[in-house]
Amino acid sequence: MGGKRAAWAACVGANMRKAAVSSAVVGLILLIASALLAWLITPSYIARLPGNYDKTRTYDATIRTLFNPSALAAGNLAGAIRTGIPATVAENVRVQQTSGNTALVQDTRTISAGGSTLGKTVTPYALDRQTLEATGNHPSNWNVTPAQGLTVSWPLGAKQQNYTGWVYETSTTTTLKYAGQSQQGGISTYAYRSTVPPTPIKNQQLLASLPKSLPVSLVPRLSAAGLISPAQVASLSKAFPGATSIPLGYTYQAADTYYVAPATGLVVNLSNNETEMGGIALPNGSVIPLIPVLSYTYHASPDSLSAAVDEANSGSATITTWGVTVPIAAAAVGFVLVVLGVFLWMRGGSKGRPMQTARPERHPSPAGGVR
Repeated sequence: MGGKRAAWAACVGANMRKAAVSSAVVGLILLIASALLAWLITPSYIARLPGNYDKTRTYDATIRTLFNPSALAAGNLAGAIRTGIPATVAENVRVQQTSGNTALVQDTRTISAGGSTLGKTVTPYALDRQTLEATGNHPSNWNVTPAQGLTVSWPLGAKQQNYTGWVYETSTTTTLKYAGQSQQGGISTYAYRSTVPPTPIKNQQLLASLPKSLPVSLVPRLSAAGLISPAQVASLSKAFPGATSIPLGYTYQAADTYYVAPATGLVVNLSNNETEMGGIALPNGSVIPLIPVLSYTYHASPDSLSAAVDEANSGSATITTWGVTVPIAAAAVGFVLVVLGVFLWMRGGSKGRPMQTARPERHPSPAGGVR
């Protein structure tokens, strides 16, 4: 009978030790998985620019000044400038290709008014899918525009700090200064402001739609309209003696504010004030400003703001789920399973030890011996 009990106890102990090992192994796997999910998988594969990203934002704009080159060429100075025009600015950001952590992103910006397109640029960038900064680390067959800093958005997990932004009109950079928090569309955002002083326009797509020169015959009219001083007229005569036309140059300046959802880096709203100024290009490279070619302000339309807020909330929830909630739950279950494994192992060891039988009590025999 004692042998059967010992065998039974050994069997129970072995099974408990097997269960202990299984519990501990599963628990350790969950602990490792939670760490990988929180610190590697989510930042590297979930919290980055998706390979299928394709979004369009629309902005309500007011054109303060619009220059009509055809009217100017015809000598109609009064008809060359229009003011107070309602307009729409649309920006489409689309990922065309990806290569590891690098994405080929096409940024298309269109300004339209009254059913007509006033300007359009299409710019391809190679971006780091996590930092959203322009990068030179991309496949050699990608046709991209060289850039620096942020181009289309902020990185996921935007911080309360200054960033470097790319100004595609001038091919220069600007400081995106952190300016505090702001409620936009019902969510808290970080505000960033940038100021671009008058800087020569280098974007060839913008320059292609603008006149390259000004007939000298129009200079007196510009002077009479107060757009150019008599001293500047005299300097033009010296700079371009005997010329029938004068080369034109263009500058860009801006005062912009962007409202960014910090978790996803999405720009949910903005308040931009931009001006493209046309002027006379002097031989020394400077430009005498004459006419605002395009001066406008714009901000997100109600529908676009609502869509951006929904996207920001959805993206934030996804990041929180896979980067915080699931790892914490997995770590908690893993810890419990490891503790249970240790407990079962200890119990299994005690069950597996053979039972001690009581030794019979010895009594002295009548003969004085021991029975």
